[in-house]
Formats: sequence, structure tokens, C-alpha cells
Amino acid sequence: MLLAYALLTLLATAALVLFLLRPGLARAGVVWGLGALLPLLAALVVALSHGG
Repeated sequence: MLLAYALLTLLATAALVLFLLRPGLARAGVVWGLGALLPLLAALVVALSHGG
């Protein structure tokens, strides 16, 4: 399960970088949403890796 969340975090990061490098590719809400999602996913990965 940890690997799945880590991959999801990397995928969200890659999407955010793509949207930031190519302005106009996504709406501001999508970029804001990905930016808000990244800390949550990173905290989840850290909690799962140190929890068990």
C-alpha cells in the first residue's frame, strides 16, 4: 500500500510540474488542487512508512 501512495505522490508531482511548465494547459483550480494534494500525500506516505 505504501508503494501505491508513493507512486501516486510522484504522479501528482509530475502532473503539477507539467502544468507549471506549460501555462494554459490546465485551469488554476487544477494547479491549486494538485498543490494542495501534495503535502497530504507526502504526509500519508511518511505516516505509513514509519507507522508499521
